[in-house]
Amino acid sequence: MKINPFNKEEKNKKTKPKKKDTVVITETEESKESTMPSLSVAGNEAAYRVLKNFYVSEKASLLNGFNQYVFKVFMSTNKSQIKTQVEKIFKVKVKSVKVLNMPRKRRDLGRHPGFRSEFKKAIVVLQKGQTIEQAKP
Repeated sequence: MKINPFNKEEKNKKTKPKKKDTVVITETEESKESTMPSLSVAGNEAAYRVLKNFYVSEKASLLNGFNQYVFKVFMSTNKSQIKTQVEKIFKVKVKSVKVLNMPRKRRDLGRHPGFRSEFKKAIVVLQKGQTIEQAKP
């Protein structure tokens, strides 16, 4: 009898029928890495056009200690829109908003040149005594 290394089942063995009702859910690597807090924007459609998500980095987490929170925002938004949406979603008082345009950067994958996309981020400074609990790790 010739052995075929590419054949996954041997013809002599009988296989048991699989149960169709059982579902096995395994945790993927993407779900492990997605520790970034998300915005819950239920009932507020305008916030989807202003705020994207929290911006998570080492510097941004240090700013949380100074009552400053960093968000990724859409390119077309301005400071007043960001201020009103943060106050509406998180029910806090905003002291000031600083906006930075992060440029696109060249990234090469082997011999294939490419660019990392540009984005806008906003640093929101809250008044004393105000916090955003979703941004805390």
